[in-house]
Order: sequence, then structure tokens, then C-alpha cells
Amino acid sequence: MASGGDEDKNPRPPKDMMSLLAYCAGAGQNQSSSSHPGSNEHVLDPERKEWLQEALKGLSSDHIQQMQACIDVIKTKGSDDDFIERQTQALEELIDCCDKIDFAIDFHKINGFQIFPIVLHHEEAELRSLGAELIAVLVQNNPYCQNAVLSANLLPLLLELLDKDENSTVRVKALYAVSCLCRDSQDAQKVFTDCDGFSVLMRAMQSDVEKLVIKAAFFLCHMCIDQPVLKDILCDIGMIDQLVGHLSEEHTATHEHVMGALLTIVTNHDRALQEAQKPHLNLVDLLTRRIEEIANVPEFQEETEYAEGLLKLLINTQQSNSGCAATR
Repeated sequence: MASGGDEDKNPRPPKDMMSLLAYCAGAGQNQSSSSHPGSNEHVLDPERKEWLQEALKGLSSDHIQQMQACIDVIKTKGSDDDFIERQTQALEELIDCCDKIDFAIDFHKINGFQIFPIVLHHEEAELRSLGAELIAVLVQNNPYCQNAVLSANLLPLLLELLDKDENSTVRVKALYAVSCLCRDSQDAQKVFTDCDGFSVLMRAMQSDVEKLVIKAAFFLCHMCIDQPVLKDILCDIGMIDQLVGHLSEEHTATHEHVMGALLTIVTNHDRALQEAQKPHLNLVDLLTRRIEEIANVPEFQEETEYAEGLLKLLINTQQSNSGCAATR
């Protein structure tokens, strides 16, 4: 049986980056304790250094081999239940792996994007959903993969899924991917607007899928805050009318988010504010009634604040317009 000293001399290879870092920290401490007094040099001995380099090389190649194996599974043709299950597992593994930015970049470099035409057009909704989720994971806070997705022309395909897919989960995941891609990326925002993405978003907000409406409203708010100039496009396509129409329907949990989106659009934008004041919308009365209905109800506090903010803007503008008219 090997002694404790032998085990320390030939440690087991670390299985992930965290265990490797822990080993490095321990090695540094051991070297520090055995260094000569007053010395600032803590260098690994040649044997440990060679072992560490091999361990690093193994870690950098293992994830590529894992991703390549998953890509191969997805590319293989088949339609039986077991095969679909293997493809599903492969996509789930890729989602976990590509959560790391460096691995996401490697996924593109090994030509992993070739799977997207397969999975995003697949007859199985779960594979379409996971494919969209994988794109979201790849592009989130990752400019390299954002550019790669745009170059692969995947944004129009995601918008098509969001707009037309019959499966609600696929539509939600497609919106998730579009949102991750377009946030903080002006190039993606331009492609989004060129593809009439706001009309797609407006139709998503007309959906009876609560989660889709909420996420669409949140994305709309973010886009307007990030690029206020886009508000003119929203006026052009009739977004104000659509949002007010949604608020006129039976009250639901989505109204808080729709109200917030409407407030974001009209704030500091004269044209949007004028659109909101069109007589046929009767928005002042709608807001007044809504505030009375939900006032002092804790779960509707944010919606109440949004409604009060909107009402204040509308009334102040009406009074300002009346004052201007009286001085003519």
C-alpha cells in the first residue's frame, strides 16, 4: 500500500477547473512553507509542473471532445423515441457546457453552429425549444457569439419561431434567445428592426400565453431604455394602440408589465405621448378606473404606480396644451 507521502507525490488529476485551482493553491502553499526563509520565489518542482501542464491540457481538450460528441449525435439522422431522447440529452449537455464563455466560443470554432438548422426546424418541439435556449446561453454577455449568431443569420429564424411556432414553450425560448442577443448589441438591434421585429413582438404581446406577454413587455422596456430612438418605430406600427387595447381587456397579471412598457414608451417622447392621448383610446378614463380598482391592493402596487405615472403625464400634457391654446 502506498504511503501518504506517495499519494501526495502522485495526486489524482483534477476533474474540473475548480479542483485544479484548489490543487494549484495547495501546491503554492506547500512550496511556500518549504522555501528558504526570506525567499519570495515559490516555483513548482519540475515533476509537479509537468503534471500540472498535462492536467491543464486535458481539461482544455475534454470539453471540446464532449461538445463534438454531442454535435455528432444531433447531426445523426433518426426518428425513433430513443434517438430523440439522445438528441435531447446532447442539447442539454451543450447548454450546460456553453454556459462558460470560453466554451461557448470553442463551440462555434469547432463548427457547432451547423446543428442549428437541424434543431430549429425539427418536428419535435422540445428540440426546437432547446435549440433556442442554447443560442440564448451562447450569446448572453458574449459579443463573440453574438456576432457569430448574426453572421449565421439565425436572428430571422428565431423571430419566425417566436411569431409562428405552435408550441408556446418554443415561442418563449425563442424570445429568450432574441432578448439575450439584442440586449446591449446595436448590431443585433439593427437586424431586429430591419426584420420588423417590433411587429413580431407586438403580436407576441397579443398572445394568451402569460409568460410570453410578460417577457415581451420586459424586452420592449429594455429596448426603449437602451435605444430611445426606437420609440418612433413603435409609434409607426401602432404599438400604443395595441398596448392600450390590451389594458382595456379583463384585468390579468400581465397588465402590470404592459402598463410599465407603455409608461416607458411615452416618457420623454412627445410623439408617443400624443399617440396615447388620442380620443378613441380614452386612456385617462381607463387609468382612472384602473387605479380605483387596484388601489391599496399590495400585489398591484407596481401597476398602480405605473398607472399613476401615466395619468400624471397625460393630465400635465393636456393642461399644457390647454394653456398654449388659451394664449393664442
